[in-house]
Amino acid sequence: MDTHIISAQRAVGIIATALAEAFPYTDFAVRLEDPLLSSADIRGVDVVWSSGPGREQVEDILDQYQSVSWDPLTGVLSSRTHYNVSKNGDLIRVMYNIDYIFCDGPDESTITEKSDRKPRAC
Repeated sequence: MDTHIISAQRAVGIIATALAEAFPYTDFAVRLEDPLLSSADIRGVDVVWSSGPGREQVEDILDQYQSVSWDPLTGVLSSRTHYNVSKNGDLIRVMYNIDYIFCDGPDESTITEKSDRKPRAC
């Protein structure tokens, strides 16, 4: 099985595109949390938005890009591996070189249904 490792910088672009496609009326700021000093550093991504979809909706999109999962009940971090199917039908392992994604969106009580609207034709 082939393994494809996606760099943290490239993952940021992929995440931004996925969010723009899922929520075309919402502006997201997507960036690496801190500059990377070495390849062993933990890589975090910040995703910030001020209106539109709720955190759970956004996290549903982002879940596929995180390389670790955290169990809040036990405090245990475990690694995650993602799989995809190539154009030839082969199973490939995809590893995004980011460890976690921090979401900072609107308060759940202020969410409107604007995020569910279809794009307008110009």
